[in-house]
Amino acid sequence: MRLSIIRPGYISLLLLLICPIGLAAPVIHHDLEVSLHPTEGSLEVQDTIILPKEVSSIEFSLHQNLSPSAQPSIALIPLGHSRSAAPISVSYYRAEFPSPTKRFSLEYKGVIRHSLEQMSQDYGGDMAQTPGIISPEGVFLSVASHWFPIFGDEQFTFAIDSKLPAGWQTVSQGQELEGGGWQEKAPQDDIYLVAAPYKVYRQHTPVAEAMVFLRQDDPATAERYLDATGHYLDLYSRLLGDYPYAKFALVENFWETGYGMPSFTLLGPTVIRLPFIIHTSYPHEILHNWWGNGVYVDYGSGNWSEGLTSYLADHLLKEQQEKGADYRRSSLQRYADFIAEQTDFSLTDFRSRHGQASQAIGYGKTMMFFHMLRQQLGDNTFLEGLRRFYRDNLFQIAGFDDLKAAFEAVSGKDLGNEFLQWTRRTGAPSLQIDAVDVHRTKTGHHLTLSLHQTQAAPPFNLNVPVFIQLQGEEKPLQHILVMNSRKANLELDLPTRPVSLKVDPQFDLFRRLDPSEIPSSLGQLFGADKILVLLPADAPPAMKSAYQALAEGWATRAPGMLIKWDDQLNRLPADRMVWLFGASNRMQEIFLGGAKGKAYQQGEDQITIGGQSFSRRDHSFVVTSENPAQPTQTLGWVTAASPAAVPLLGRKLPHYMKYSYLVFEGDQARNRLKGQWQLAESALSITLPGGGNQPAMRLVPKAPLSKLVTPRTTGNN
Repeated sequence: MRLSIIRPGYISLLLLLICPIGLAAPVIHHDLEVSLHPTEGSLEVQDTIILPKEVSSIEFSLHQNLSPSAQPSIALIPLGHSRSAAPISVSYYRAEFPSPTKRFSLEYKGVIRHSLEQMSQDYGGDMAQTPGIISPEGVFLSVASHWFPIFGDEQFTFAIDSKLPAGWQTVSQGQELEGGGWQEKAPQDDIYLVAAPYKVYRQHTPVAEAMVFLRQDDPATAERYLDATGHYLDLYSRLLGDYPYAKFALVENFWETGYGMPSFTLLGPTVIRLPFIIHTSYPHEILHNWWGNGVYVDYGSGNWSEGLTSYLADHLLKEQQEKGADYRRSSLQRYADFIAEQTDFSLTDFRSRHGQASQAIGYGKTMMFFHMLRQQLGDNTFLEGLRRFYRDNLFQIAGFDDLKAAFEAVSGKDLGNEFLQWTRRTGAPSLQIDAVDVHRTKTGHHLTLSLHQTQAAPPFNLNVPVFIQLQGEEKPLQHILVMNSRKANLELDLPTRPVSLKVDPQFDLFRRLDPSEIPSSLGQLFGADKILVLLPADAPPAMKSAYQALAEGWATRAPGMLIKWDDQLNRLPADRMVWLFGASNRMQEIFLGGAKGKAYQQGEDQITIGGQSFSRRDHSFVVTSENPAQPTQTLGWVTAASPAAVPLLGRKLPHYMKYSYLVFEGDQARNRLKGQWQLAESALSITLPGGGNQPAMRLVPKAPLSKLVTPRTTGNN
């Protein structure tokens, strides 16, 4: 199984390089009559083009394999070709007209059949894309394919009429036309054409038509997605504003993808059938029709869309389960695992995801920025700012400055410093409690907290949440410590004795986590610059071969990886993290030393983790711990149930970054357990004198933004 949720709603860097979209682009209309020939990998197109004004000549680009022609009165002059960043060549032409005109037609045909190429440098290596493909398995064409004429910095409206093999269906953005074509009258920055032999399912919702395109007849899967589509279209319409398209469709691709296009999403066959996707990644793709495919991204000033979509989809769904703090902590942990000073970059430099580091910033840090903005403005003002931004910029290209303008308009506040600090600056603050003092007063107790930003970079301006529990109380008092310098003090007069204190316990700030807040995890191993894989010399031959193949496969994407057999070393190196492969690994005792004190017990026939026991014979185990000799280094121990399970583990493990331990069953490596080690008290949590016997501080999760709207009740939702 290969899970490849690729978060960017497919945006081609090719377009940005050769055809930057201006902020006030003209709109050109394309009437496209398309004949697709999947077996030959070719298409034939007649494109009637309507320009925004009359011109005597106009220049355009087209895929080099497509040979254009026009009526005899129009002169088509070749201007050469160039090879862009993507693996296609583009030809340039100038059309000269006998008299100024707004309307003309082109005919062209040719082959577009580019192979899939891996784009991720992560261990999983499963992020693939193509600039365009017409094949017997299916068709995927976009502006990156140059399958229609590109005239510079224009946006498009279009209508598509297609001729296809028997049983095939096309999908594009916009509204379905009678006879199976598509049209979109709102300005677009792409024209997608997807086709395959689809089974089509439909369901009317009060917001828009819900559609599902599957490659095999599967009514049960279709019904689940149709119902979910209606639910999330209703939720986000009420939360943000009217849905901007006539339909939303789930479309099955023929390779594993997670692309979000205007009014549809293109997901791979395995991804679609994962039971959790429908209420995790699927809402994210629907929401992209507001952010990214409704309000377009000004990529020159940074991609704000992925972080905002993550905040209002992935994070919101966790908030609804009262797990928003866990989601934020995981995002901060990903930043800690994958971002070092030399790999950091600002939000304004993020374009799209191409690995774990870019995801940690473009998705995680941006998501945390919007969360901090919400904390500062309050839920209602924050939500009104989002609605204002959507209203003012629908079908236009917008950047962080436009977001700032919307939030300033509804709040009446100058947010320039906040946007400057979090979108243009790199790095993150690190917090440390320097001292806490409590003494009695005539009226109660006086508390002093000294807080310190310890990062080497200049201090950040922070609003630090501090929770204080009073004697006999579970629910704490909350205070905001405004921190505009490297050190700051909070002084409070309290009516009764404070018994405990926590700094940012719900992870409301973007910051670099303290080591005491981070359990050992797979992400620390996968994010390491230098790592050793130690193979078991005494393992059976088939298992040795499988482990070695896995390590060598990972090493192709990890230049700092060293591979050794366990009989080649007498001790573990101190300068790198270590994977220990195999039940018979000679260094296993070092791992067991690091696992002491954790909910882990290892017997000859079974292993118990977190109170659950599993037989060693038919289960694979992946467990992390601190290296007892080097506590800042993480050890990972992998023991597989069989040689057949090893390559599956190699593909699956990079998708479990945040977890401390995993258990998989059988040759198919079906996940049976995943979890994180329970941490002791954080360095940012202090138990004060007299607080040892008090009840634990009760932190109330923040109500989700969805509580501000009432969902429509229908039979479909």
